Amino acid sequence: MRNQVDAFIRLGQPKFLLESLLMVTLGLTVSVYSGQSFQLVPWLMVQLIVTGTHLMTQYCNEYFDLRADRAHTGPNRWTGGSRVLVSGELKPVVGLSAAFTLLFGVLVLVVLLPAPVERLIGLAGITLAWFYTAPPVRLNYRALGEITTSGALTVLSPLLVVYAQMKTVPPVLLALFGPMFLVMVARMIVMNFCDRESDLRAGKRTLPNTLGPRRAALLFTALQVTAYGVVVVVTAVGILPAPPGIGLLATAALAYPICRRLLTEPPSEADPAAAAAIARLATTHAAATGFTAVIGMIVAMAVGSGGGWSSSALVCLGIFAVYTLLFTAVQLSGGNRKAVVS
Repeated sequence: MRNQVDAFIRLGQPKFLLESLLMVTLGLTVSVYSGQSFQLVPWLMVQLIVTGTHLMTQYCNEYFDLRADRAHTGPNRWTGGSRVLVSGELKPVVGLSAAFTLLFGVLVLVVLLPAPVERLIGLAGITLAWFYTAPPVRLNYRALGEITTSGALTVLSPLLVVYAQMKTVPPVLLALFGPMFLVMVARMIVMNFCDRESDLRAGKRTLPNTLGPRRAALLFTALQVTAYGVVVVVTAVGILPAPPGIGLLATAALAYPICRRLLTEPPSEADPAAAAAIARLATTHAAATGFTAVIGMIVAMAVGSGGGWSSSALVCLGIFAVYTLLFTAVQLSGGNRKAVVS
């Protein structure tokens, strides 16, 4: 029984949930920076919806991507699925059942949101998440998965928490999730790069498979250049405060080695260790943009208040501290499953 529980947890790949937790925290810091005091119930509702939707996606993907995962010859801890269903530790129906249970749960929570706009945003996020791999849409099989993931994570998640807190959307949020969306699209290109051969065998037309390795690498590079160009512009004109703007620009140093590697030695299932390394770097880079954006917004709050801290700012700082502890724990533990190198 204990082994089955452990397998069920690994099936959901909880380490990836930190991405959506960070995006909700970013949205919260934006709302507090914009003058809104922290509201517990709206934040808690959004956090439950976003985390539940993200976890639903993990279980959903494990079931509907099983054919591609079985075809994978070089899985690692970042790509190729959890391997729980592939190894037969649990039956595939377990993943599907978990996905439907979570789908029902988050839909109930979305219905309970007070404003129609909030419900529409929540429903949009759930729809994109479910049909990322689920038929009949199967967005990640039609070269739309990279955009879908990025839109749900870096746009809809912070947008929902900001609107739930403020009932409006401040310009600073748009300035933040524009470049972060582009960076996340680029990151997802890398993740699908690592699965390219098995995805082709399973009929998945991701961006790397649709464009080919060279053009996909050039697109990754173009997305990075555009993202950081946007950061420069929105910071220079004053839409984005200097602290998060400078922090985001500092993360460009992480993008360069990924661009170089994709252009010269694109990852392949034939070298799982190298694929895992570039997938980890791309994930770290995307996380760093969110990390520095949150820190920058917290610093901007302190500067704007003359160095003082409101109770709402302290709440943001506390939630971010919890995220940092969880992120550190995941890094130290090596994730929720060992790398598979074969």
